Amino acid sequence: MLTSWLALALLSVPGIALADGIDDYDARAQAIVDSFSTAQVVGQMTQLTLSEIMNSTSRDLNETAVREYARLNVGSYLNTYWESPVDGVYGYNASEFRSLIQRIQNITMEENGGHPVIYGIDSVHGASYVVGPVLFPHQINSGASFDADLVYQVARITARDTEAAGIPWIFAPILDISQNTMWARTHETFGEDPYLASVMGVAHVRGLQSHNQTAACIKHFIGYSKTPTGQDRDNVLVSDFELLNNHLPSFKAAIDAGALSVMENYISLNGDPVIASTRILNDLLRSDLGFNGVLLSDWNEIYNLYAWHRVSSSREEAVAVSLKQTSVDISMVAEDTDFIGYALNMLKENPEQEARLRESVKRVIKLKLRLVTRTELRRSSLPASPLCCYRTTNDTLPLPKQASVFLTGPSSDNVGYQCGGWTYTWQGYSGNEMFPHGISVRKGLENLVGNDSFTYFNALDINGNIDEANLTRSIQLARQHDYTVAVIGEPNYTEKTGDINNPALPEGLEDFIEAVAVNGTKVIVVLLGGRPRLLGSIPSNAHAVINGMLPCEMGGQAIAEILYGDVNPSGKLPISYPMHPATVTIPYNHLVTTRCQWDNCQMQWEFGTGLSYTQFNYSSIAIDKKIISSAADTLTATVTVTNVGAVPGKETVMLFLIQPFRKISVPSMKMLKKFKKIELQPGESMEVSFTLSSADWSVYKPEIGTGLSRVVEDTEYVVAFKPDTRCDVYADFVIPMNITNPLCASFSINTAGGANVSSASPLPSTGVATGNSASPVPSTRVATGNSASPVPSTGVATINSASPLPSTGVATGNSASSLLPVSVADVSSGGLLL
Repeated sequence: MLTSWLALALLSVPGIALADGIDDYDARAQAIVDSFSTAQVVGQMTQLTLSEIMNSTSRDLNETAVREYARLNVGSYLNTYWESPVDGVYGYNASEFRSLIQRIQNITMEENGGHPVIYGIDSVHGASYVVGPVLFPHQINSGASFDADLVYQVARITARDTEAAGIPWIFAPILDISQNTMWARTHETFGEDPYLASVMGVAHVRGLQSHNQTAACIKHFIGYSKTPTGQDRDNVLVSDFELLNNHLPSFKAAIDAGALSVMENYISLNGDPVIASTRILNDLLRSDLGFNGVLLSDWNEIYNLYAWHRVSSSREEAVAVSLKQTSVDISMVAEDTDFIGYALNMLKENPEQEARLRESVKRVIKLKLRLVTRTELRRSSLPASPLCCYRTTNDTLPLPKQASVFLTGPSSDNVGYQCGGWTYTWQGYSGNEMFPHGISVRKGLENLVGNDSFTYFNALDINGNIDEANLTRSIQLARQHDYTVAVIGEPNYTEKTGDINNPALPEGLEDFIEAVAVNGTKVIVVLLGGRPRLLGSIPSNAHAVINGMLPCEMGGQAIAEILYGDVNPSGKLPISYPMHPATVTIPYNHLVTTRCQWDNCQMQWEFGTGLSYTQFNYSSIAIDKKIISSAADTLTATVTVTNVGAVPGKETVMLFLIQPFRKISVPSMKMLKKFKKIELQPGESMEVSFTLSSADWSVYKPEIGTGLSRVVEDTEYVVAFKPDTRCDVYADFVIPMNITNPLCASFSINTAGGANVSSASPLPSTGVATGNSASPVPSTRVATGNSASPVPSTGVATINSASPLPSTGVATGNSASSLLPVSVADVSSGGLLL
């Protein structure tokens, strides 16, 4: 249907001369907004959930409701309808979703003069609300991969599958920095490190927008994840310095990479609700970051100024406050259209605000011009069946194929527990019924070694409950087998419903592991869940621990391949795994004044931990200069990495920067600044180098609304390779310091009093390892660093690892899938070929 709106969208606009710096979308959007009445402007700022226009007892569209809302000029819809089956069916496949949205579009444009809606959805681990496409692991698994190319490909396929359903607007990626492991949205993040989240966020945004038919919506701006109690939606207390230097970088990188929209969050920052904050949404987002895309509220959040934050005495006042004080463009009102009346009343009393609302709607129309018209005119492309790869393990591992294995645990045959929340519906589903292509751990073992090669029995529920008779049987079965694989973890959840008061796993799960850890069996614990839960005695009773996190559909196959050594894993923990309740809020890069009994705060496993079936040796660290004398200077740090084991393996080489003394703020223990993933044959060496610049050793001044200036302090700095390297800089109070660890090197900056540097730092990248991969083994290759942004090249799907070491280790998870016929999963090599 080509109406007047689409004619403006698809054709040049007669009589409009484009000024310098104004793109065609800008002019077209302005022409459309100029034609709008005030009521049309407010309607375009309104977003409703799908259930508002569905029949309550069938899968059919309530066309009367669609027409009613179209006459109110509602501009956007979101979500899926299904929390439970209707007529025995869950959800829509891509073809059904596209037909539904096309019908919504046609009815809307018939009723409102030809102005289309834009549809958005939470495709947070694949097209996860569409039945049929591949379901990828959650973002925490992507963070564990330390593989930006892989994340790009995951996002690219997600965009393709979401757009195939007729949905052009994707509410992802999540760029919050996990700061409390109890938080129910930890699994939605890339982990606790700002640089890692920045690299992965850029890759994800570029992947989602690579088709030029879908838009990313980065979320949740800003500070949402720093909950002091672990409860979702807590008020957050945070300094400007921490906000800008820890929480802002991932959002800034994604915006610089071209993210087309942003979603704000549910919290108040230092008592100031973000949804009403001029300082955050205008001064920081619009002015400092220069963001000119669409700003979307989170679910019902404007009304929450009244219902949750209690800073407004009515919903009508809440709407007026948010619209007058911020630059929010679309209100995810979700469940009613009262917002429209409230906004119109506000404009009657404050007519000067209409120009601000028209500016918002211009941004909305520009997004529609980019996306909706293309989706309207493009034929459907349906996804095919998924294939996948994924990996993990430890010293007891890999298992011999002929091993005697007892498989048990509440998550051992439950694909829903592998997928977590945001899977077909908000809270996800338990069980296997919804996942016809899914592979549980039990099914993965059957596929790999056959049903006769292991014994399966489980009577333990996800909360650790089991009756005495079944516990006795489980103990007997464990005693009869060489190995016991116990798959435990969490049920599916997300957001507030996932709040917990105790960071530990249920006591019954811990007791069960202790009970089956009898003489004669080696216990391998596989963890499946969205956040690190305290393990108590489990590590001491286990011979190996695999942390699969939320690998989703194909996770069971991947875990089986790890268990039996078909794949050598290479993932690394993107978040510190706490050992005690007091350390759940302590990331690896905490301030030096955060001390536990005057020592490093002990973790179960530290950020970056991840073992392998091979071992890597680091040597020959070097830096090319000892003194930085100007803001333009760079420094190159080099290390040689050698595979000293017996099998090929992948290693993520990490470089950390330490500033032992800092005047502007108490320094952090260390900060990840570069990483690169390499692959080495047995006996092979590679020289890996990274180039550091002022963007790496400068920090943002704690100032909002002044343009984000950065400052470099003249002092001594230390570079360190590997996450577990201790440079002992805090034990020596003399400058220059005496650095004795061979994986550490110090340098000084001397720019005559420090220097201000541009805030327009280059986009984060991991670097590309280059060299002659066909060289004989043993050999040495060279990896040169700091490459351009991720490109659509071959990615490697990994989890994390465990090695043949005489101690309990952790393997953290990550998986990826591919879709036929556009990609082929090379299962034998553990790679993802796209």
